[in-house]
Amino acid sequence: MSTAIRILLFILVTLFFSASNDVLAAENILSVDKTLIIQIIIFVAAIFILNSLLFKPLLELLGRREKLTSGTIEEAKELGEKVEQIINEYRIKLNEARSLAMEERNEIRRHAQTAYEDAVKKAREEAQVLLEESKVKLQSETKEIKEKVRSDIAVLSRDMASRILGKEI
Repeated sequence: MSTAIRILLFILVTLFFSASNDVLAAENILSVDKTLIIQIIIFVAAIFILNSLLFKPLLELLGRREKLTSGTIEEAKELGEKVEQIINEYRIKLNEARSLAMEERNEIRRHAQTAYEDAVKKAREEAQVLLEESKVKLQSETKEIKEKVRSDIAVLSRDMASRILGKEI
């Protein structure tokens, strides 16, 4: 039985037993007159009208509201899971990008270190070559100066010996 029919039966039974509150009708508790039948008809009509106009639409509205609410909650849960998944993917990609950047930075450092070492090696080689050339040049200049001085030494030593001895040698 539907809820409306149960309510109607309950009200009818209650009305039936409470309709004879009248002091004059106390001896005729079980007698049914026309007004009671008219009231029952009006009540039943009111229940059917209210059921079709008020109760059913209200129950349908509550049902739809419940579906929308539970649907919205489910949708929010799904969106939360998607957001969490996107955040995790973002973190993974960010970590990959960081590791790639670290590798590239290390590679650049290795290239820079190699270039630095090559430049230092080249500069040392050039300095060594210049040093060798300078030594050779210095030695040749030393020889030239010694040869010039030798001839001058002989002349100067004769001149000094002549002055010291007082005669020419």
